[in-house]
Amino acid sequence: MNVKARINARKIVLSYLYQHCFFVNLIKQDTMITESLFIDYIFKTDKGMYDEEKNKFIEKMQKYLAFYAPEDFKDFVDCFFDQWAIEDIDFDYINKVGWNFDKYIKTIEDQVNTYVQTFKYDQMDPLDQAIFLLGYIEWKELDTPKEVLLNEMIELAKRYSDEGAPKLINGIMHKIINNEA
Repeated sequence: MNVKARINARKIVLSYLYQHCFFVNLIKQDTMITESLFIDYIFKTDKGMYDEEKNKFIEKMQKYLAFYAPEDFKDFVDCFFDQWAIEDIDFDYINKVGWNFDKYIKTIEDQVNTYVQTFKYDQMDPLDQAIFLLGYIEWKELDTPKEVLLNEMIELAKRYSDEGAPKLINGIMHKIINNEA
């Protein structure tokens, strides 16, 4: 296994999952939609205009979510990661992990909700959601050993998320894996 290619592939899949989680959260949260529309000077005081623009905004986000389907990872890579040579990306990893996120998204959401106490999965930062999803898929599809998987997830959280995320992800994912093992 080419370690550099695997790391690059993990970054690509994490980026894809983050974008997916971000836009799903955006669509679900009315206040986020309102704030996004206020940026474009569409004010809630004009109810007809607001409702019409809100519907257009949601349609646009749903189209974006559908634009890069998992089977289009090559296009996603070409669009956002063109600085890497093809041989520096583990496409086998992308095919096994990236393409399967729809298969596991509901399961990881339910599992996380089982172990959190003060909030739910859909209230988490989209990046933390993406890290949970990435780790869970990798564990299920690649049989990555628990210790290796937890270490990778913690490192991703340390690098890309806020300071409380590594402990949160470690604690919850440890419970999920131990419960399913």
